[in-house]
Amino acid sequence: SWRDLFIYDVYILYTAGAVFLESPALPVTEGDSVTLRCRYQGTPSNFTAVFYKDRSLIRTETTGEMTIPAVSKSDEGLYKCTNSEGESPESWITVTGDRVEEEGG
Repeated sequence: SWRDLFIYDVYILYTAGAVFLESPALPVTEGDSVTLRCRYQGTPSNFTAVFYKDRSLIRTETTGEMTIPAVSKSDEGLYKCTNSEGESPESWITVTGDRVEEEGG
């Protein structure tokens, strides 16, 4: 019914507007620096954020963002964050081999 459709639309808008993890959409190359940002309603978050990889706590950052200075294959995985406003959906980060190996490979 139209009522069910309306409720479904509101739910999607609500979840899309809550907490989310801003992360690279494309694969990142080994050695690159990667910054993950825990955002709330699309704005930079000054909330303290807790970051997780593969459902294990990595670290807590008072800035709401976490930087991996030089990613390696072991950094590939499922990431999420939480802050005082809630929990983000999980995001998969893919790490590819370094550029030299790709060119020579």
